[in-house]
Amino acid sequence: MLILKLTLLVAGALGAGLAACAEPPGRAHDLPPGLAKQGKIPPGHAKKIWGKGEYLPHEYREVYFDDWARYNLRPAPRGYRWVRVEDDVYLAEAVSGLITDVVIDLLIN
Repeated sequence: MLILKLTLLVAGALGAGLAACAEPPGRAHDLPPGLAKQGKIPPGHAKKIWGKGEYLPHEYREVYFDDWARYNLRPAPRGYRWVRVEDDVYLAEAVSGLITDVVIDLLIN
């Protein structure tokens, strides 16, 4: 009886560890069907501000910001792009989306 209890306890602990490693909900491929059909971003992401060292989601990386000189921003190094998300601008690596610089509310009129 003691061996059975110990076996169940160990199995439960291992199962909890595996559940903790599961991918959290809210990724682009986990969109609700209505938002996925419309190509919209979930409401929780609508005003998300990412910081240095974080990764910009793929759906945001395609809106390049080419007017960087007008706003006194430095040119993007090779392999990086200035990316616009609403009124914010991010300097992110083009392939991975790694953010190296953030300018919040740059484009507010």
